[in-house]
Amino acid sequence: MMMTVTITSRLVLAAILLAGAVAAQAQTNTSSSTNQTTTNAAPAHPKVPTPTNGWKSTISFGLTLARGNTDTTMASATFNTQKKWPQNDLMFGADGLYGETKNPGTQKNTESAEVLHGFSQYNRTITDGLYGYARIDGFHDGIADIKYRLTLAPGIGYYFITNKIMALSAEIGPGYIREQLDGETESFATLRIGEKFHYAISPHAKAWESLEFLPQINRFDNYIVNAELGVEASLNKANNLSLRSVLQDSYNNIPAADRLKNDLKLITSVVYKF
Repeated sequence: MMMTVTITSRLVLAAILLAGAVAAQAQTNTSSSTNQTTTNAAPAHPKVPTPTNGWKSTISFGLTLARGNTDTTMASATFNTQKKWPQNDLMFGADGLYGETKNPGTQKNTESAEVLHGFSQYNRTITDGLYGYARIDGFHDGIADIKYRLTLAPGIGYYFITNKIMALSAEIGPGYIREQLDGETESFATLRIGEKFHYAISPHAKAWESLEFLPQINRFDNYIVNAELGVEASLNKANNLSLRSVLQDSYNNIPAADRLKNDLKLITSVVYKF
């Protein structure tokens, strides 16, 4: 248990340090540009609404093979799409991971990974930086004995930083979870606290992290923590093909019987944007 908590703590600390360092640099650059004035400044004009964009989508595939004393095959796939309007933002996503392992001297394959996840989120701008959101998540993990977990979570969010280089936001709100864990179905109210950070390292590379904390309202020792660190770099000049590596950590403080609390995954995949 100490090891799993330490891994999660290190992920959170790394994310906070990265966000803080980059945010400080952004503040310095902003202050410098603000101090530059001209004597014949043009009169201010009303802010022009951002034009409607089309859907921006990505699809990725990853495959891991090991042959020798142990035969292991693991495949992953993700799909994400997003569309922005002047005051609205709509996102959908799905991902899956499946793996099998065959030990020496046996002919039977054993499942080593079986994960499915999907989500949708709608954001509505309230004022500059402040927005309301509604989110729904569906999750299945056969190895962790989670037949399904459905999470509904409305709330409010705020962008502390948003520009072409980086974006830092936080979200908070109530939530509702219904799940079948260890063969038993239960429902409970929860609190959702989350944050996201994106940073453009260059025109051809980016990094990001996210953290989500979901405690049961009337039983705070029953909580879930989801964390992610990722980096992606383009493989061609068109920037529509890239290589992605993602470290995901899912911590359930009250897991199914005979299951571990922590699941840590490192996934590398090829991404196509369209």
